[in-house]
Formats: sequence, C-alpha cells, structure tokens
Amino acid sequence: MKPEDVVREIYHAAVEIAEPYSSLTEEEQGHAGQLLTRFEEAEKEHGGLPHGEVLRPMLLSKNGRHDEAVAFTAQRYEQDPNWETAIAVANSARRAGDIERAVEMFTKGAEHDPDDVTCWLEVGDIRLEQESYDRALEAYGKALAKDQEHQWALPSAFFCKHQLGIEGNWLKSLREVANQEGCTCGLQGCLTSILGGYDSSDAIARAEYLLSKIDGEEV
Repeated sequence: MKPEDVVREIYHAAVEIAEPYSSLTEEEQGHAGQLLTRFEEAEKEHGGLPHGEVLRPMLLSKNGRHDEAVAFTAQRYEQDPNWETAIAVANSARRAGDIERAVEMFTKGAEHDPDDVTCWLEVGDIRLEQESYDRALEAYGKALAKDQEHQWALPSAFFCKHQLGIEGNWLKSLREVANQEGCTCGLQGCLTSILGGYDSSDAIARAEYLLSKIDGEEV
C-alpha cells in the first residue's frame, strides 16, 4: 500500500474515535492503540509518512497521551515555524483542554498565512462556545474581511451580533440563511470536497445550530 493510502486509511479510522480517551470502552481503547502502532510501523517501513507530523499528534491525543502530543507539535513548531506546524500545536492543545494555548497558536497560524480564513473561524468558534461573543465576532470579522460572503463566518457573525444586542435584525438574517435553498445539483458539494472550503449546506447547518441555541434560551 502506498504511504499516502496508509495515511488516508489511518486518518479516516482515527476520526471516528470519540474523545476523551477515558470515555472509550476497553475495546475502543485497544483499537486506538492499534492505529498508533500501525502508524509507527508504517512510518518505519516508508521512512516517514506524508503529513505524519499532523497524524502522529492526533493519534497520540486519541490515545489520551496529550502531553506527548503537545510536546511533539511544539518541538516541530520551534524547528520549523509555519502555518501547518502552528495548526498542529493548536489542535493538540485544544484536544488537551488548553483552550487559550489553542487560540494563541491558531492566531499564529493566521500570521504565517495572511490569506488563511480557517484559523479565524476556529478562534471564533472557540470564543462563541465560551459565550464570549464580542471576541468571537472580532474573529469572524477577520475571516469576513477576507471573504465577505463566507458560508460559516456570516451566520456566526449574525448570531454574535444578535447576542450582543447590536442594532439590526440579525435574527431575521440568521433565519434567512437557515431557510435558504442549498445547492441541489451536487456540483457545489463535490467541488468543495475536492478544493476544500464551505458551501451553502454548511451555512444552512450552521445557522440551524445557532438558532437552536437561541430557541433553547427562549424556552
């Protein structure tokens, strides 16, 4: 099997493993350990794997070895500070529960790639879940400055503005996003899966989720 195929297979299996590690059954913990062992064996066989610096800390985290994951990614970032290594630290820190470190490293990731939008989306999502809506709105605003119609950032910004009581009918705007008709031809979703990014279905799902948070407060 080609190295990239090994990585793809292990990654898709690892994504399905729930977190935290303590919530897993004994069988599930065994499966997580087997994936890490398989990764390490494949790495030795091929002399390294594509995106291994991202997959290794993910597998360590899935096995509850958060300190090792954070240490590994931090060392890689010190050796080669760039967007990818910064994101690896951020994700490891987030899985370890060190949310402020995660925010710090997502911010550094955005500094390494001024055209990047995803880092600000991550920061915005973290702050929104903390109910720090002013800081969430600031992060989404930075994403929207790069893409003013971003399918995730736009409904998120509407929600934050509503929660902050900023003048404007933001709840109506959020409902309009949720009620829009997404692309039905399949092409948009296909292109998104190939090229990356968000499509109208993501905007609808995001708006529906945020509306459920508001409806829950109003009950």
